[in-house]
Amino acid sequence: MPMFLGGVDSTLFNSIAYDLPVLTDSWRLWFIDGYTIALASCVVLGSRLGARMGPGVTLSIGLLVFAIASAGPALLDSPAAWTATRFVQGFGYALIVSSVASVIGGLPNTAERTLGYTLWITTYSVGAGVGPLLGRVLVDIDAHALLFWSPAAVALVCCALATLKLRDMHLGQAASAKIDVASSALAFVGFGLFVAGLQSHGAALGRVLATTLGCVVLAAFCMRQLRSRDPLIDVRMLPFSRLGACSLALVVGSACYTGSVFLFSTTADSILSVLPVSVLALWVSLGSYAFHKVQSRFSPVHVLQVSLVTCAVGLVVAAFVGLWPASFLIGLGVGVSMASGDAYLLGSLPPRDVARAAALQETSLAVGAALGVAGFGGVFAATGSVTGTAVLTAGLVGVVVWALRYHRGVLTA
Repeated sequence: MPMFLGGVDSTLFNSIAYDLPVLTDSWRLWFIDGYTIALASCVVLGSRLGARMGPGVTLSIGLLVFAIASAGPALLDSPAAWTATRFVQGFGYALIVSSVASVIGGLPNTAERTLGYTLWITTYSVGAGVGPLLGRVLVDIDAHALLFWSPAAVALVCCALATLKLRDMHLGQAASAKIDVASSALAFVGFGLFVAGLQSHGAALGRVLATTLGCVVLAAFCMRQLRSRDPLIDVRMLPFSRLGACSLALVVGSACYTGSVFLFSTTADSILSVLPVSVLALWVSLGSYAFHKVQSRFSPVHVLQVSLVTCAVGLVVAAFVGLWPASFLIGLGVGVSMASGDAYLLGSLPPRDVARAAALQETSLAVGAALGVAGFGGVFAATGSVTGTAVLTAGLVGVVVWALRYHRGVLTA
């Protein structure tokens, strides 16, 4: 249920941001990205909190925070206040994701874990497909308040169930798990500044300075992780010949997904026009299934390259042909790139390192989600053209595909 709720939220506001009268200019992008910035920088911190409190308590707290922050915009009337609630909501969802991941990871055998991850992906994808449809229906009937009250009500119900059913759950995590608040603060500030530079709001010089400062802060974060005996994110795993290629594929795949949902929704004004955006989420599930059929026939790098090429072709098709075939190609490419990135990232390491790889995986997906909205949205604000934005971003994906050919590591699923 929480994963379905998260899937709905991942596309609900991407698809109707231009129909919310309170949001203007770059506040639309910040309203969406505040959620994913907080998620990207706090998901590992949430797992550490869960190790101390137990996944049941962590899930209940995360759902309560999510519900309160979700209802916030219904009671507020300024874009800054709305955006602040989204940052808080992202932190709540980070607690939700980390607790659900720990429950699945703590299952006793491989078959149960596989079923758990399958349910996770399926429920999240179905929720992501429902999000654009729900948003368009509520906007069309002028029920803007329900955009915020509905997720809050569902989250409160889930919170009550989690409190009753899971509060005594313990998975044997180490109670001494280190909670590095300073590193989390560096990640939050650095990534926030970096994304700010991609936004369309403000002078060009200010955006360049924000990006530069963000890179400096993120470099300080990486240095702190290198010196730590128990890092939040083990950056030593990120050399391109080790797991860097997998992480890059996850970031780009996730960015193509969230960016496409935002971009294609800018011109949607009815249920019929938003249907391709909704169906896109379902094609992502098909892509995850397709990966398991092709992984034994092609090398890992070729699978990553072909999946991202499919995303790029889908963007070009969206620009010059139509959204229906484009949604299929983008969804298929995103699904394969995410599934392959997950499988190669988690499968290329010994069991003792899987937990840290999983933290890198979740962070990569959240980083991509934020960069997709900021990048696609920033280019669209600058060009004012869906066609131009799709073609430019397809070119950037092509550069990543070219870079992957230099990967010389050994990846296994």
